[in-house]
Amino acid sequence: MKFWVPLICLPTEQYPPLARAAERLGYEGVLVADHLAIPEAFGSVHPSGENPFTHETEFPDAVAVIASLAAVTTRLRFMTYAYVLPLRDPFTVAKQFGTLSVLSGGRVALGAAVGWLAEEFATVGADFRTRGARTDEILAVATDFWADGRAEHHGRFHDFGPAGMFPAPAAPLPVLIAGKSDKALERAARHDGWLGMNYGFDEIEERVARLADLRKAAGDSRPDFEVFAIANAMPEPATYTRLAELGVTATAAMPWLVGDPTTASVDAKIAALEAFAATHL
Repeated sequence: MKFWVPLICLPTEQYPPLARAAERLGYEGVLVADHLAIPEAFGSVHPSGENPFTHETEFPDAVAVIASLAAVTTRLRFMTYAYVLPLRDPFTVAKQFGTLSVLSGGRVALGAAVGWLAEEFATVGADFRTRGARTDEILAVATDFWADGRAEHHGRFHDFGPAGMFPAPAAPLPVLIAGKSDKALERAARHDGWLGMNYGFDEIEERVARLADLRKAAGDSRPDFEVFAIANAMPEPATYTRLAELGVTATAAMPWLVGDPTTASVDAKIAALEAFAATHL
């Protein structure tokens, strides 16, 4: 089981020391959240059924965060959890993540989402209704550029002739797709992995089985396909054993609870990382 440390809803000054500690302790990587501009009032409901943040919640730019943390680590990987692709254009996505991959030595994975916060789309002037189709087209353009630095595309939203974007990543940049709908799983099966959230074991089993069927239908048997999910269960060895039995290959480490005053300091969080690693890594 690969364990990723979520650097989400934490003071930004804690990011570098936590990343260095995660690398020292052998964690797979860190997760970085993303939102672009959260309106002060919104009625959209998060896929979890709750609204876990407000317009004042800190979401530092994911690309800038990854670039800064890659500069102070050598092995640690980085993944967006999850980058709202249809709020952006494909050229910016391709350029930024391709450059991150080059500068980090291939340590970046794009965790991509279609988004759920309709009011955020309205704020930035993006069409919420076409977000799925635009996500597919953004990924088509970006992965084409990442393959060899060259792309040409004639689609519904973007139409351009041969163009170059260099430097190109030396190795494929993994793309994991967030969401639990059948459409999200179909999209994940076309890319490099699935990025799930917090679910009960029964739901994880059903969704992973559905994903396996979709991959089989597509003729995909890649051994490095990533299946990421978090169980609604205590962070104990039996939980991670069960996840592995269900076909989950990666999950989020849970060394602390968000907002817990006993782990507010960076030293307390590092101690929690050490304790979690001693048991699970």
